[in-house]
Amino acid sequence: MNAPHPTRPVFRLSRAAFLRLGAVGVAGAGTGLLAGPTATAAAATVEVDASTVVGPATWRATGFLNGLSADGSSPPDELLRPLRPQTFRGGGSLLDRGWGGGGEAGYLPRWQYVVDTYRRVARGPLRAQYVLVVPDLWGAEGVTLGPDDLFPGDGGDWTEWESFLTRVVGDVKRARMRPDVLQYEIWNEPDYTELYFPRPKEQYEELWRRGVRLIRALDPQARIVGPSFTRITVSGDSWGMDEWLDMTVESDTTPDILSWHDLIPGRDPVDQADLARQLLAERGLEEVELQLNEYPSNVALDPGANSWYLARFEKARIDYGVLAIFGACCTFPQLDGLLTQRGEELLRNGRWWAYQRYASITEDLLEVTPTGVFDAVAGTSHRGRQLRVLLGDETGDGSDLGRRSLTVRGLDDPSLRLVRRGRVTARVERIRDEAVLDQPEVLSDRQLAVTDGTVVVDFDWVDASSAYVVTLGRQDSELPTVALVEADPDPVITLRDRPTEVQVLVRNYTDADLSITPVVSAPPGHQAEAPATVVVPADGDAVIPVVLRRTTADLTGGELEVTVGDQQLSAAVVATDDLARVATFTASSTFTPSSPANLNDGLTDPELWGGGGAGGWNDNTLNHFPDWVLATWAIEETFARVRVHTLDSVGYPAGDWGVRDLDVQVPDGDGWRTVAGVRGNTEGIVELAFPAETADRLRVLVLASNSGDYSRLIEVEVLAG
Repeated sequence: MNAPHPTRPVFRLSRAAFLRLGAVGVAGAGTGLLAGPTATAAAATVEVDASTVVGPATWRATGFLNGLSADGSSPPDELLRPLRPQTFRGGGSLLDRGWGGGGEAGYLPRWQYVVDTYRRVARGPLRAQYVLVVPDLWGAEGVTLGPDDLFPGDGGDWTEWESFLTRVVGDVKRARMRPDVLQYEIWNEPDYTELYFPRPKEQYEELWRRGVRLIRALDPQARIVGPSFTRITVSGDSWGMDEWLDMTVESDTTPDILSWHDLIPGRDPVDQADLARQLLAERGLEEVELQLNEYPSNVALDPGANSWYLARFEKARIDYGVLAIFGACCTFPQLDGLLTQRGEELLRNGRWWAYQRYASITEDLLEVTPTGVFDAVAGTSHRGRQLRVLLGDETGDGSDLGRRSLTVRGLDDPSLRLVRRGRVTARVERIRDEAVLDQPEVLSDRQLAVTDGTVVVDFDWVDASSAYVVTLGRQDSELPTVALVEADPDPVITLRDRPTEVQVLVRNYTDADLSITPVVSAPPGHQAEAPATVVVPADGDAVIPVVLRRTTADLTGGELEVTVGDQQLSAAVVATDDLARVATFTASSTFTPSSPANLNDGLTDPELWGGGGAGGWNDNTLNHFPDWVLATWAIEETFARVRVHTLDSVGYPAGDWGVRDLDVQVPDGDGWRTVAGVRGNTEGIVELAFPAETADRLRVLVLASNSGDYSRLIEVEVLAG
């Protein structure tokens, strides 16, 4: 999946023979997975029907495997945002040794990568899907762990695998990663046993079954991705997708998203998607989405071949696409080869421009009829004032060079505003396959006659590795000048009749000050207000202050939406009566990776405790009591009830591991006054009521635990009554 360690060859190149074996099996197995369009000596003409819409522009093929810096901050917005990426896939490859090679210490750097990159791509203006590559967190990206290292299920022992997954799901919840954004990829290329899973197939299948069941038990909303095989094949191959699907159906562990890779030259994603849908339909799994999460082959890394693949990907209607890595990995911010890095500088290359022109189609996709080795993506933008066609050549072998023509019909459709006085402006661009490309080359820019709603654009296809772009009507392809970057806080905690301010960061990409008009929408039971206008300085940032107020006792929550022009940003809204959610928690001492901040995160499931108390708070003074946690508010609050959740999981019941004796205290001069307490507790939840108190602080003092060694808490709730 990932790319080279400094002392090893590039993975994709080293597996060529392995993949070729798969290619032979696919081509000759009678599976319905056919080769792509074949070359023809005749001049090819691609046709676009502007009156036939095949669907909205979604940029479904644009996704990246890693592709960012380790902290997610690079590449900058101006290189990432114009591509409109829809999916990111990663798990911290090559950062330390992962869980399997270094336990928690090896896991934490990789998890931090996930947190940082998720924040960059799943929030703010990108709002992309995030595929969490679980085996990368384990350390199984193909470099760190070898056959002699620990893999899940070794020796028939699944304890470590289950402890690891419990920790991962807990960390996902604590990081507030949204289930409609995050996807769990159980394992990567398990069929490539020489590198990614050097264990028997039966062990992988048990890994899958146990993994899916546990993740869904811990998070019923979790979306599961798999199997991420190196290719899609059927019976006759030891890793046939049909047999794998049968296994998942029998064990009730079918994925939400069926995934595979396409790294074999000469294969067509349309045929692969057709086969995938056929296999799913035969098993009553039509609702399962498709993800081609590594493409294309290493002989298709030029603008021409990439553009052909984008066209085929759109025709295949695959839901998610992710590029493969054939170069520097895994924390180099090169967007899987779309950027060229020279020293500290990141530069656009030809492939970047192909994906940018693909992303510049922002409205409807149009019907395209390919011919021979040529195909195209076509669509409209600017409310029908622009029609853009991105053309590519599958073979790239130079045999089809020469004069080409693009025919566009249906320009008289009333939804289009391209033709003026019987003519349309047509620009032809060439995107060269160059390591550094400042702009596509303009080959022609002219007015053409439109006859019966049809125009023919002729141009010379002079380079097989180049992509070509034909734009009719309006010629600019700029993205919106303003981006909504992030909301702080996110999620937004709301108490009844209490105003909560949310700061929405907005960025201006132009060299002039902009006056914007934000529009806000509140979830049910809430009201939201924002200034009528906000001025954003040239090439700078500004904050839109939004005041959100909950007006009912309803605790449904929802999303706060902020809109500026065609840009929209949402933040989760959590309605609660728990005053602790707006407090800051500190503690007498803390054992890492636990944290007092976990005590008001809204997560009360003790099964998310994790190693070292990662799902709650664990003090750091062995065999020494008392210990305390302190809630501090910005203003005085009135409360009359406290609910303390202590450790009480299946493996660690409260009677053996939970707190036994505790007091609830409020400030009293320079000291503390006890308002409630419990002795001899053996339950997981301690609820204490007392006459109402008004204070800006509250302390939970732990006097003893049932284990006698540490204090262990999951959550503290503070309620008005």
